[in-house]
Amino acid sequence: MLTLSKVFAEQNELVPFISSYQNELETVKVLHTLPAAKQQRFNELTHELLDSLDDVHDLKACAERSRSSREHGNAVYTKRSKTNESDRRESLLLACHFYTQAILQAENVHEELCLGYANRGMALQDFGLYKEAYDDCECALEYGYPQKLQHKLIMRQAHCAWQLGDVRKLREHLSWLEQQQLNAGYVNQLEQLQEQLTKLQEQQVSEPKEELTSEQAPSLQILARNHKIWNSPGVKGRHMVATQSIQPGDIIFKEQTACFVPLEPGLICQQCAASVLYAPIPCPQCHQQVVYCSRHCRQLNEQIHSYECAGYRKNLFTMLGVSHLALRMVLFYMQEWLTELGKGSNVQEAWKLLMAKASKSYDWPGASQGLLSLCMMSHLDKAAAEELIYYALCANLLQVYLHKCTKFYEQLEVETREDGHLLIAALILRCAGQLLCNGHVSDTIVLRFQCHTMESKLWRAPFHLSLGQMHKFDSVALTTALNLPYLALCNHACAPSIRLHCDGRAVSCLAAQQIEADEEIFNCYTLDYRNSSCAMRQAQLQQTFKFRCKCIKCAGSKPDEIFLSFNRYRCEFCAHIFVPGQREEFKWWESESNSAINCSKCQATQLFNWFGILRRTLEFCSEQQQRRKAYKAFKELDTWLLDYHSLKLHLAQQLIAACLTAKADGATFDDSDYKQLSRILDYLLAGVAAQHGADSMTYISHLTYLMDLAAFGKYKCSSEQLKAVRTAINYLPTDTKRIFVNYYNDFIEQRSAANA
Repeated sequence: MLTLSKVFAEQNELVPFISSYQNELETVKVLHTLPAAKQQRFNELTHELLDSLDDVHDLKACAERSRSSREHGNAVYTKRSKTNESDRRESLLLACHFYTQAILQAENVHEELCLGYANRGMALQDFGLYKEAYDDCECALEYGYPQKLQHKLIMRQAHCAWQLGDVRKLREHLSWLEQQQLNAGYVNQLEQLQEQLTKLQEQQVSEPKEELTSEQAPSLQILARNHKIWNSPGVKGRHMVATQSIQPGDIIFKEQTACFVPLEPGLICQQCAASVLYAPIPCPQCHQQVVYCSRHCRQLNEQIHSYECAGYRKNLFTMLGVSHLALRMVLFYMQEWLTELGKGSNVQEAWKLLMAKASKSYDWPGASQGLLSLCMMSHLDKAAAEELIYYALCANLLQVYLHKCTKFYEQLEVETREDGHLLIAALILRCAGQLLCNGHVSDTIVLRFQCHTMESKLWRAPFHLSLGQMHKFDSVALTTALNLPYLALCNHACAPSIRLHCDGRAVSCLAAQQIEADEEIFNCYTLDYRNSSCAMRQAQLQQTFKFRCKCIKCAGSKPDEIFLSFNRYRCEFCAHIFVPGQREEFKWWESESNSAINCSKCQATQLFNWFGILRRTLEFCSEQQQRRKAYKAFKELDTWLLDYHSLKLHLAQQLIAACLTAKADGATFDDSDYKQLSRILDYLLAGVAAQHGADSMTYISHLTYLMDLAAFGKYKCSSEQLKAVRTAINYLPTDTKRIFVNYYNDFIEQRSAANA
C-alpha cells in the first residue's frame, strides 16, 4: 500500500528545487509545469495515493459486532433493578455504553443502526436525558426503524417533548398518535400526555428557543472599546494596543471562529466543539471519526461535511496536520473570496486582485472573518525549501481530493479548468502558511482517558456526578485547532498580558494583568517564561514563527531565573544545589531515554532511588500501609527537590489522584489519610498556581481533588478558597462548567452552609 511519505518522497524528486519564493500561486505552478513524463508520473502518484486510501469495511462483520454490543446492552437493561435506585442507574448507564458501541460499530448498516439508536433512546429517557433520547428516536426513524413499531418511538418522543416543555413537538406527536390503532397500554399513555399538554398550554409555557449557533452568532464581539489595531511598518506590523487602562480579568474581545478541526477525531462535536458527549451521533460513513452532540449540530455542519466525509473515510486528514484546517478555511470562506476572484479574466489576474485586497488596511473589528483570514501574515517566504515543498504537496493533494472525491467544484461553480485547480491549491497553501504562524489550539478539562462518559458509577443524574467522582475530570487535553484571525493580530511576548478562555468555537480574551493605556497587548505563542528556558523558547519561535524574541523576559539579565526555580535539585552526594544542564534533562521522568542527571559541582550521577520507591507505592494506594509509605516518601522529597519543583508537583498530583481513585473503588480512608492528602494538596495547588497561574486549565484540573475532599467534608475550605473555586469554574467551557457547578452545589455548598 502506498503511504503519504513514499508518494511525497517520489514527487519531491520530480519537482525542481525552488531557489526563491515568490508567492503561493507560483509555488503551486511549479508542481504543474513539469516535463511531460514527470508531470504524468506526478499526477499518477496523487491519484494512486487517494485510490489506495479507500477503506471499505466488511459490513457483515460490522453488523455482527453491532448486534453483539446491542444484545449486551439489552441484557443489562432487562436486568436493571426496579427497587434499588443506585443499581438501576448504573445498569442504565452501562446499557447506554453498550448501545453507543453498537451505534458506532454498525457503521452504514441501517438495519443495526436504527435498532441501536432506538434502544439507546429508551435507556437515555429512563436516565433523564430527554433531549438526547428525543434525537436518538429521530435517528432510529431516519435509518429505517420498522414501520409497525414506530408508534413506540413517537410515544417516547412525545414523552421527551413533555419533559422538555416543548409544546409544539408534543402537540405534533400526539396528533400523529391519535390517528394510530394503539393497544390499551399506549392509549393510557396517550391520555396522560394529552393531560400534560393541556397543563403546559394553560401555563403558557413558551416553546423552547433555539440555542445560539455558530451560524447565528457574530464572529467578533468588542464588548468594550478598550483597544485598537495599529499598522506599523517593519517588525511589529499590525498589532493591538490598549486605548485605556484595562484591569486584570476585564474582557478585551470575544471571537467565535467559523472553522476549527478536532485534534482527536471522534471525541468532540464537529460543529460546536462540545467535549461532554453522553450520546454521540456519528456519521455512519466516516468509520467513527466524526461525531456530533445533537442532530441539530449535524444538520448545521452538513454542507462542510459533505466535502470532508470521503477524506475522513480515507483517513486522509490525520496525515496532513495543519493543512486540514487550511482546507476547512477554504471551504468556509471560498464563497466570500469568489467575489474577488471572479473579477479576474485569468488565474494570474484573479490572484493579483485577491492579494491586493489582502494587503489593504481595514476597520479590523468591523471586517468579516473571511477578510481577516485573508489578511493574516505568512512566513512561507522564510521557510526552508523542503518545508515549502511539503506544504505545497499537501495543498495539491487536497485540491485533487476535492475534484476527485467531492462535488466542491460543481456546487461552488469554481471553474474546473487547470488554472481553477491551481487557484484552489494556492489558496490552501496560503492558508496553511498563515496557520503555521497564526493558528491556535484550545485546551480543556476532560475525563481521564481510562474513563468513558457513560461509566456506570460516574453519574447520579444527568450532569450531576456521584459523590467522590469529581477527580476523574483531572485531565487537560488539547481538543481543537482554530482559526482566530483577530486574536492573531496580537504580537508575542513570553510574559503575555492576556489569557484566553475557550468555550467550544468561542474564545474570550481577558487581561491577565494591568494593561495601561498605549501599552501593546501581547499573546504568548509558545510555552511561557515560567515553563521553558529562554533557549527553548527561542528555538521554537525561530523554527515555527521565524523570529527571535526580544521581549522583556528574554532581554533581561536573568531570563531563566523563574523557570530554573522550578527545577532545583540538591545533590545526593555533596548536597550542592544545582539545576540540569541540558534541555532533555528538565523533565526526564516523562522521557523513555532516562537521561542521567549530574551534579554541576561534583559531577556525580544522581541515583533517584526515592523516585522509584514512591512510584512503586502509587500502584497499591488501596492498601493503607502502602499509602503510609507513600506519604513518608513524599515528605522526604523535601530533601532533594527544592521549593515547587516540577517533579515534586508531578508526584503530588500522581499520589493524590491514585488515592482518590482507590477511595472511589472502595478503599477505606481515615482522618490521618485526609490530613496527609490535604497537606499535599495545599502544596500542589500553590505550586501549580505559581508555575501555571490560578486561571489555567492545569490549576482548575487539580481543583477537582479539592472539590472531592471538600465534598467528603475532609478539607476545610475558607470562604476565600470557596470564592476562588467558583471563580475558576467560570473559566471552563459551558458543557464542563455545568458539571462542576452542579457538583459544587450538590455537595460543597451544602457543607459550607452547614458549617457557617
